[in-house]
Amino acid sequence: MVTINLKGREVPLVYTTQEMLKIQEEIAPLGQVIPLVTGRNPEDEKDRSQFAGPEHLKAAGKLIRILGNAGLEVAGKDGDLTDKGVLRAIRPAELMENVNACLSAMDEGMRSEIPKEEKTGPVDVVLEQIERKKEPTG
Repeated sequence: MVTINLKGREVPLVYTTQEMLKIQEEIAPLGQVIPLVTGRNPEDEKDRSQFAGPEHLKAAGKLIRILGNAGLEVAGKDGDLTDKGVLRAIRPAELMENVNACLSAMDEGMRSEIPKEEKTGPVDVVLEQIERKKEPTG
């Protein structure tokens, strides 16, 4: 699990479908989120003129708050982060480090594999044979 440190407080970052929805409601559609939180121009990835501008800072603060509150809640703690509190806890030189941690948490959330369910109860022999034939052989 990805974590960040906000003024000495360890904050886990969690990205699930709930956070995906919240990000789209509060920041932007997913395709626009990365340019916004990294300060890049959505039309020209090389143009970083929006870095440290108001839109960039607000979007970054919201992203950190959303993923941080989710992580705190999953850990059984109060999701009590605010945009103002997050931005106040991060020095400007640490901003991209924290944004990159959020992007890593999002990547981790998107790549999470659902573990195979253990089969219990009666076995369907025909279905078992079909499943085995589908599995790649080494």
